[in-house]
Amino acid sequence: MTATITSIAASGTVGAMSTQAGATVYVYTDPDGTLSSDCTGCGEYAWTLAADHAFAQQHAAACFRRPRPLRLAA
Repeated sequence: MTATITSIAASGTVGAMSTQAGATVYVYTDPDGTLSSDCTGCGEYAWTLAADHAFAQQHAAACFRRPRPLRLAA
């Protein structure tokens, strides 16, 4: 079985970076042109008006949680 991780509010993935624990921080461009990110380790969702990836890079460097298992509906 293959699972796909997507953000409901996101219009497109513009980047992904690995954390030290092996999780992934995905960066999205939202429909309004802002950026948001989602971490598969700690689950943190972040949003910013900044037009760069520094906020996601900082989180990727600081997050030490392993990737969370995907929850499947019963």
